Amino acid sequence: MFKQNLNPNRWITKNGFSLAEITISTAIIGALSTIAYPTYTNANNSAKLADTKATMLVIPSIIGQHIDETGEAPTTWDELSSVAVVMTSDGPATGDLNTPITLPNSIYDLSIAGPNDSVYIMTATRVIDRDKEEEEDAKKYTYAIKSCFNISNGASDVRSGNLSEIENTLNCG
Repeated sequence: MFKQNLNPNRWITKNGFSLAEITISTAIIGALSTIAYPTYTNANNSAKLADTKATMLVIPSIIGQHIDETGEAPTTWDELSSVAVVMTSDGPATGDLNTPITLPNSIYDLSIAGPNDSVYIMTATRVIDRDKEEEEDAKKYTYAIKSCFNISNGASDVRSGNLSEIENTLNCG
């Protein structure tokens, strides 16, 4: 009689990973993600902040050029578009300057007030904070960028931080 000697390990082939290996790999990837994600988010928000500041620094020259060409201070985004178009996430900016526009690829809304005593005040607030403005204490937590531009002497100033802290610190005299 023919007797077959069966070795259980001989027929088992290992394909894939064990549960312990998968668990350790997942834990390592999770730990690295926990460290990397906040850094990525902060870098992304810093880039959007810098882009918004750059746009805010260009607008005074557009306003100045419009005044040089027409002799009048602009009151609408359409008037500024005759010199240079300010883009929004929906296309060229239109409407009054004090109507907030959302800048492209940005988390900020930008509005311009003025001119009051030859000074334009630009305010950029985060879009996610826009809904909180109705609450009484929300303004002190709103991260914003505020800028002023004096059309009579060319002075300008830009500040960023909590809106309540930077609101009265601009100097465009």
